[in-house]
Amino acid sequence: MLWCGHGRRVAGHLTPARTTAMSHAHPASPDLNTAFAMGGGQMGALLRSFDWAATPLGPLHAWPVSLRTSAGILLNARHPMLIAWGPGRHLLFNDAYLPILGERARPPAAVLGRPIAHVWPDAWPQLAPMLAEVEQGGSVHAENRPFDLQRNGCPEQIHVTFSLSPIRGEDGAVAGILCVCVETTATVVAQRQRDAALEAHAKYRTFFDQGSHSAALMALDGTVVDINRAALDSGAWRREEIVGLSLWDCGWWRASPVLAARVRDSVLQAAGGATVRGELPYCSLDGRERWTDIVFAPVLDAAGAPLFVAATGTDITERRQVEARLRLLDAIGEATRVATDPRAIMAEATRLLGQYLGVTRVAYADLEADNDRFTIRHDWTVPGVVSTVGVYSLDLFGSRATSNLRIGRTLSIDDVDQDLAPGDGDAMFNAIGIKAIICCPLVKGGALVAMMAVHQALPRRWTADEIALVEAVVERCWAHIERVRSTEALHRADRHKSEFLATLAHELRNPLAPISNGLELLRLGGTDGAMAASVRQMMERQVRHMVHLIDDLLDIARVSSGKIVLRRAVVDLRDVVAAAVETSLPAIEAPGHALAVDLPPFSLPVDVDVVRVSQVLGNLLSNAAKYTPNGGRIAVEARVDGGSVVVTVADNGIGIPADALETVFDMFTQVGRSVARSNGGLGIGLSLVRRLLALHGGTVAVSSPGIGQGSTFTVRLPLAQGSAAGLPAAA
Repeated sequence: MLWCGHGRRVAGHLTPARTTAMSHAHPASPDLNTAFAMGGGQMGALLRSFDWAATPLGPLHAWPVSLRTSAGILLNARHPMLIAWGPGRHLLFNDAYLPILGERARPPAAVLGRPIAHVWPDAWPQLAPMLAEVEQGGSVHAENRPFDLQRNGCPEQIHVTFSLSPIRGEDGAVAGILCVCVETTATVVAQRQRDAALEAHAKYRTFFDQGSHSAALMALDGTVVDINRAALDSGAWRREEIVGLSLWDCGWWRASPVLAARVRDSVLQAAGGATVRGELPYCSLDGRERWTDIVFAPVLDAAGAPLFVAATGTDITERRQVEARLRLLDAIGEATRVATDPRAIMAEATRLLGQYLGVTRVAYADLEADNDRFTIRHDWTVPGVVSTVGVYSLDLFGSRATSNLRIGRTLSIDDVDQDLAPGDGDAMFNAIGIKAIICCPLVKGGALVAMMAVHQALPRRWTADEIALVEAVVERCWAHIERVRSTEALHRADRHKSEFLATLAHELRNPLAPISNGLELLRLGGTDGAMAASVRQMMERQVRHMVHLIDDLLDIARVSSGKIVLRRAVVDLRDVVAAAVETSLPAIEAPGHALAVDLPPFSLPVDVDVVRVSQVLGNLLSNAAKYTPNGGRIAVEARVDGGSVVVTVADNGIGIPADALETVFDMFTQVGRSVARSNGGLGIGLSLVRRLLALHGGTVAVSSPGIGQGSTFTVRLPLAQGSAAGLPAAA
């Protein structure tokens, strides 16, 4: 910008404050004085034709040398330049400056020669202090200086790099200001975009560096430009295998066109400014399907425009597995909640578990009372696979399986042929078509009570989650089954109680009739003589029968309330068996039964209450005699089995139907009544037997091939402490 800071007006024109002698002596000719305006393109032509006489600058030929010189440089420069001349700071500019002016210079004559404050009113608050500094002889330089102004019809922030320098007149005073400038708006915006991209990239670098999340940064077309280690590790990819590809063409989804299309759509939506979230399956390192919760979001610049697309994913496979397991357990719970039949519970639980795990077979089994045999009561299989329902011995499945299951430890075998030693159950597993198995035992009160087994026809590497699921299912399944069984037992007990009360009334009433008749006979015939003696014997038998019934009732009451006291002593069980046989002999011989007793030649020391164990064995012998047709066979045997003594009472009597085997030891149940035959009794004898043996730490079990094929009751009692070592091993 150029002007005479201290000029005086002469004939309407600004002239130097002092003129030199040369200027007075040799006034410049108009041609020479306007030669500086030659050339200069559009603005040079305008400068030459412009009516400067109507402006404070005056006609061209009268311009001072300093102004003419500066204007000549300006017009022929290719760099944007302007001059602000005089106190009014009137504007001169070249062709290169026209783009900066924009619509303000349409036409250029509208702003040429006008005060700069009028041309740039919106920038004037910023320009004025800088111009004032230059007018005082200083200079100003600025890099990428922002100006907020109106240009081309809309508000805009432009950036300019410029230098402001003073132009001194002939007297040495500042007459104007020269501005050399270049608009750097495009450069600044580009740099800002680069800075924004770097800043955004730096922000998302945090995600890249985290180990728990997979992260990728993409261009707006979906090309991967960066990816973190967690994402690469999820599929064992190398960086060069991913960077440069479209995300949907990468290995996680490449095998599924449907998934690839879904990823592509999500990326492009994010490139348009939307945030997209979803749960997607992907292929993991081991080839298994896994799931990720993935978010596609735009990375925005300062103006809110998308620069990149960022994808961040969290592996949710375990969460989905937990949710699926909970849904399975809920489904099993709902399906069995209203079930009234244990078989229905087993059927639904095994089906749901088998379909969820995708296995060959699922079986549920109960342990028998001897804790050696188990019964698979129901199994679910895929089509074409045989059922394994039946009774099995634990020992058939080898020592590893037996030892694990008995202590409540889940048996998990990935490959029968590789994981089991020859002869350790592999033959049995192969016989039922199993190559991999999970068998979860359920131990209650220290005893193995139930098992659930998952079978696979091919080797399979079981996961900890799958094992935990089977354990949870067998626990819930058993709880539901026991609930149903308890309900059935309550109904059965209620029914038996009613039957018992009727039987009790009958059993107590039966002796009363002969006793009443006997009393009448004694009253009529006297108390002497053979008839009276016979009547008294009959009455004594009936009274003893009543006393026996009442004693049984009292014993049950004492055992149930825990009031019975055992008078233990270490005795030879052979003597107890012999005493029980002797007591029961009349009842055995009366119907003509043959009795066989097989006792070992060595002592069987047990720590028991002799009276109560004799009562147990006498009850079993009495039942054998009662429920065996005349001329039957009864056998009693005692032997050592490990740390126990086993006594069996077997007969070839009426037998027990299979559906009654589980209930023969229930209160108020009579075996004979099950087959439409009853020889009296209250149905509490076997229940009393089981309870008395339990007080001794013993057990009783029953087996029968079926109706008419006899039955065998097996009693187990622990040997007296320290005595097992001196006994012969079982044959």
